Amino acid sequence: MTALPLQVATLILAAGEARRYGSPKQLLSIDGEPMVRRIASNALAAGLRPVMVVVGSGAQRVRECLDLLDVHTVENIHWASGMGSSIAAGVKALMMQPTSWQSLMVMLADQPAIRVEDLARMLARHAQSPQRILACQHGGRFGPPCIFPWSRASELAALDGASGAHVLLQRHAATVDGFDLAAAFFDIDTPEDYAAWLAHRGVTSMDESG
Repeated sequence: MTALPLQVATLILAAGEARRYGSPKQLLSIDGEPMVRRIASNALAAGLRPVMVVVGSGAQRVRECLDLLDVHTVENIHWASGMGSSIAAGVKALMMQPTSWQSLMVMLADQPAIRVEDLARMLARHAQSPQRILACQHGGRFGPPCIFPWSRASELAALDGASGAHVLLQRHAATVDGFDLAAAFFDIDTPEDYAAWLAHRGVTSMDESG
């Protein structure tokens, strides 16, 4: 694997209870493996290290899905308050490690359409302007995955409640670059979303998936 030009740590947010889905969507089978494992495996394959997975609701089951992967987990006991608290928990855990990084990628555990190649292209783009924020965009919208220079870590660690990374994208809008990636805007929030994913993959049963 080719070394990355920057040291980029990664947070994967997998703490929510998936209320709209009705069951832990992090565990949904995507091409034969749990979705959270798929996302973490892709991050590792793109050369991202360390990969920190933030767990909360159903923490033990999510951890079991990650067995034998070279990832770390941190539990957000305040997961019910919103995504901001999960970002903060993950960043604080990274801050406690003796290593320092140049950048931080924030990912979600429910974006199965994002490929390893997409992450690699995004990292290469960020390396061209590492002091700027890079956020996925499509149709005028911005969202994760996002890459932040490590200098923004303290601001990410101060997030709470439902205030996610969009707060920083708005606060530092003049330093945000867009990375066009339609796949980043397909996430699985409902059983209908999952059915659409299976249909796209040519799978006929929601029991799929392997």
